[in-house]
Amino acid sequence: MFSVTYENYEKNILKDKENKTLGAWSISYEMTQELKYAYVYLKNSEKMIVKKYEIERFERSNVSKGYKDEDKQCFIFKKSEDVFFEYTGSTIQGRHYQNSELMDALPRLEKSEIDRRLELSRTSNDIIGDKKKSVGIVRPAQDKLAALYKKEYSHKKIPHFQDAKEMCDRLEQDPEQDLNALLDEYYLKEDKKMESQNK
Repeated sequence: MFSVTYENYEKNILKDKENKTLGAWSISYEMTQELKYAYVYLKNSEKMIVKKYEIERFERSNVSKGYKDEDKQCFIFKKSEDVFFEYTGSTIQGRHYQNSELMDALPRLEKSEIDRRLELSRTSNDIIGDKKKSVGIVRPAQDKLAALYKKEYSHKKIPHFQDAKEMCDRLEQDPEQDLNALLDEYYLKEDKKMESQNK
């Protein structure tokens, strides 16, 4: 899942781009191999998901397609579908991972409710919305990472110091980063390492 403002929804999501390429994220190669679908979360819409993409593959950001950061990953999609339902999890800032079967099982919204939420997102002051969402970042990134680990990942081995430091650095450089996504990617990499060592 990734979040967009109403402006970016109109510009990039509402109508499919001709080159069928979207996004620019720092995602590990291992994680790109796991992702099959992408869902678009519309900011300031009371947690509405507006689109689902079937991912064909990921590629490095391509300058010829208008992307500047060649170190980031974009996805190319096979097809897209307008879907309007409320995400029942927490507010999404950057990107977030979720099971597609759980997502697809969520009830669809009525047209009048869809229109109301689209209008709410269109007329919301995004700066105010971002300030509200960023309150947690006032605490140091290290505290935030430790709290999240304790709450949701304590059944797993604590990340190595260097890896944890790298995650904190990424959060400080880009407060829109979703820490859940960073931890999910870290543990996927660790699981793959263990698998290859056990062969």
